[in-house]
Amino acid sequence: MAGYRERQIIEPANWESSVGEERAIFQHVLTTRKLGWLPNMFAVMGQSPKALEAVASVGEHVRFQSKLDDNLREMLICEVSAILGNKYEWCHHIGKVPNEYRSIIGSAAIESLPSPIGPALRFARLLASGEPTPDELVDSLKEILGDDGLTDLTVMVGYYQLLATFCAALGIEVEDETPHVPMPLKGT
Repeated sequence: MAGYRERQIIEPANWESSVGEERAIFQHVLTTRKLGWLPNMFAVMGQSPKALEAVASVGEHVRFQSKLDDNLREMLICEVSAILGNKYEWCHHIGKVPNEYRSIIGSAAIESLPSPIGPALRFARLLASGEPTPDELVDSLKEILGDDGLTDLTVMVGYYQLLATFCAALGIEVEDETPHVPMPLKGT
């Protein structure tokens, strides 16, 4: 994937003046994310409200409704973000990763964690890096997580790959109110 653009090239949509169906899409994102404000990434994506609706719907499932537990979800988000250089998602989620794991996110050391965390993060790392996922790893994750859990894991990795592409290509800026946490160096 190309590097993160140094400037944001599309302005956020003026969602506050939207009406009707478009307003409902923005309100749904605001309600489900429970932040009290619309994240810049979603505001920029809101330049195409139907794209925002579709993408945010997938995110709503993987973040809030999937079989994966909260800690694993946050670690997966940060692992994919670290591999792909998505500073936007990294800054939004690294603070939600348990302290003892923050220093090894984005490194091969994360894969040595106990199951299901280690194997799930290895799977995410391989997918995000475009490397093959060994059958033994996939079979193990299917046994541990079930068909629905493995499906949720795969969709989650794909969703955060999509967001990484969107953020990098358009240079999505991290909001001032979000802590700017440096990302690990790739390959460490």
